[in-house]
Amino acid sequence: MNVNQSVERLSDSVRKLIAADPTVSARISRGEVLPDILSSAEWAEDWKRQCRDFAQIEVLKGILVRYGAQPFELESLSRSLEEASDLAGADIRVAVAKLRRSGVLYAVRKAWGDRLIYLPEDGVALWQPHLFPAEYVPLAESDSRGVVRKTRNFRLPLALEMLSAWQEIERRPIERTAKGSIHRADMQRLIAHMRLTPEELACLPLSYPDRDQLPPQAALALDLGLCCGVLCPFPDVIGISKSGLEAWLSLSLDEADIRLQELIMTRYCSAEPALHLALSSMLSLKTNVWHLEGLPSSNQGDIETRCKSIALLESFGWLERGDWQGSPVFRRKSVIVREVEHGSPFLIVQPDGEILAPPEIGMRTRWTLSQISENVTADAVFIYRLTKRACENAYRLGYTLQSAVRFLERESRKPLPEPVLGALEDWFSALGRTRLTEVTLLRTESIDIAEALLRDPELRAHLVEQVGDKDFIIDASSYKRVSGLLRKAGYPPLETKRIAVAENSSEKLSDDENKGWIRKLNVVSVFESDRTLPVTEDLFPGLDDIPAAWVTRPRRYHHSTSKEIVRRAIEWKAQLHLEHEGKSRLFIPTEMLGEGPDWTVKGRWRSSPGDGKARLENVIATVGATEIAEIMIALPQVEELETD
Repeated sequence: MNVNQSVERLSDSVRKLIAADPTVSARISRGEVLPDILSSAEWAEDWKRQCRDFAQIEVLKGILVRYGAQPFELESLSRSLEEASDLAGADIRVAVAKLRRSGVLYAVRKAWGDRLIYLPEDGVALWQPHLFPAEYVPLAESDSRGVVRKTRNFRLPLALEMLSAWQEIERRPIERTAKGSIHRADMQRLIAHMRLTPEELACLPLSYPDRDQLPPQAALALDLGLCCGVLCPFPDVIGISKSGLEAWLSLSLDEADIRLQELIMTRYCSAEPALHLALSSMLSLKTNVWHLEGLPSSNQGDIETRCKSIALLESFGWLERGDWQGSPVFRRKSVIVREVEHGSPFLIVQPDGEILAPPEIGMRTRWTLSQISENVTADAVFIYRLTKRACENAYRLGYTLQSAVRFLERESRKPLPEPVLGALEDWFSALGRTRLTEVTLLRTESIDIAEALLRDPELRAHLVEQVGDKDFIIDASSYKRVSGLLRKAGYPPLETKRIAVAENSSEKLSDDENKGWIRKLNVVSVFESDRTLPVTEDLFPGLDDIPAAWVTRPRRYHHSTSKEIVRRAIEWKAQLHLEHEGKSRLFIPTEMLGEGPDWTVKGRWRSSPGDGKARLENVIATVGATEIAEIMIALPQVEELETD
C-alpha cells in the first residue's frame, strides 16, 4: 500500500496523534490534508531536519536497506540491527514506535494477532534522497561536450513502448483460454510490437500465471495496461477500456512516464529492497545531466545491482549511456517539449502518403495515427504510412473519409497533398458496401410456431428478420429478453453455446480491475490496520512494578538486586549504565552466567567518541558482580509516546 492508502486505514485516534506532530500540525493549519502531507517530499525533508533522535534515523536507514517496502516483524528487524549496528533492542523498539507515531511507518495485524510493520510502497522514493542521497558524480557542462553517446540500443520511453503494444490489443483483443491463459498466437502478436527482451527484465521479480509460456515483456504490457485502466478484463478476452484509454491519452508523455515509473517501483522493484533503493537513487538525479557510473557505496547496493539498475532504466528509455574519456557515464532522459512557433507541434504529411510525427507529438495524436495508418518506424521520429489496409481498419473503428481527412489536416495545419487525398477517396469509396455481422439465430420446430411468434407483439418487436419459413434473426443484445418472452409464451428455448458478444463489448470492468496481471508479493492490504500505537508499558512490560530508581539514576545495590536489574535489562534488551573500574560506561547485556553472588554478565561495551553517538564495541566482554560499583537501566526517551 502507498502512503495515501495507509493513512486512510488508520483509526481516528492514531490519525490525531500523527496530526499532532509539529511538522504535520503546521501544514494542517494551512489547509493541507494528512495523506498529502505524509507523502510530500517537503514534509519528509522537514521531518529529517528536525529529528534529533539518532536511533530513529538509523532504524529507518536499516529498514530501507533490509526491507524497503516489504513488511517485516519487529523481532526480525531487531535481530538484524542489533547484530549490524550500535543499537540495543530497546532503542529499536522505541524508534519504531516513534516512527509510527510520526506517520513514517505503519502496521497491520494478521488474523492470529501477529503485527507486521511496513514502509509504504512510495516511502522508499520519499526517504531515499534524505537518507541515502545519490552519490554519482556529475560532469561539468564543458566536460559533457566530450561524451560519446551509445546510440546502438536506442529505446523509446516506456510510455510509447506500452502504447504500441496496447494499440495492437485494440486492433485485436487478447483471447484467453478456458483456464485463463493467453493463446500463443496472441502472445507472439503482442511481443512483435515491443523491443523489450526477457533478458532486460530478468532482474525484476515478476510472478504471474504461465510464466514458462508467457514472456515477461508481454506480462508487463498486460499488467501495466490493466493497472493504468487502459486495458479491461472481459469474460473471454482482454481488451481496451474506452474510458480508461481516454484518461490515459489525456496525459502528456512526461506524465505518463512518471505514472509508469511509480508502478515499476511499487509493483515490481518493491520486492527487491536493494534494487528498489538503487533505482530510486538514479531516478532522483537531475535529468539531462551526465554522471559517472562510479562505484557503489555500501548503502546503495553492490556493483551488480547498480549495473542491473542502469540496464533496466536504459531498456525503459529513461536513461542513456555514454563514454567520457574511457569512463562509462549515464544520464536520465526527459521528454523535452520544445516551443513551436505557431503553437503545438504538427505532423508532416508527405505526397507519397508517409506521415512524420516529431518527438513532441502527444499520445492522443499518436493513437489516432495508429488507427488510420500503419506504423513504419518507431524511433525518435515516428513514420506512419497511409495504406488501403489501414483505411479498412480505420473504417472498422468508425472513421469515415471526412473524419480521417479532417484529423490529418488539423494536425498537419495544411490541406492534404492531392495524391494523398485522391488515394484516400479511392480506398474509402469501396468500404461499407458489404458487411459481416454476428447475430443470434432463433430457430423454431415448425411453421405454426413461427407464425405464433409473429402474432405476439412483444416478441415480434425483437425479431429483426425472418430467415426462411421457421427461423428468425434477433439482436444478440436482446438474447435474455427474448428468452424470457419465449418462456412466457409457452415455448421455453433450448440454449446452445453462444459467443458472448454483448458481454465482451461491455464497458463494465471486472472485480479484479485493479489487480493487474502480475501478482504483488507480500500484500499488506489483506490484513487489518493496527488501530493502536504502543505505549511505554507495551514496550517495557512490568516497568511500573520496579523501583523508579532502577531507571532514573545509577546507584550501588546489593549483588542480588544488581542481578535482578541485569535480568530485567536483558529481558527488555536495554542498556545498562555501569560504574566499572572507576569509569561510567554503557553496556548492552546479552546473557547472565553463574548462580549465587558470583554471577557474571556477558555483553558489549558502548563507547562515546564525543560526537554524541555512542559506538558499539565488537569485542564480547564479561562483567562480574563484584566489578559493578553502580548500576542503572538506561531506557530510551519514551515520554512522547504517552497518549494522555
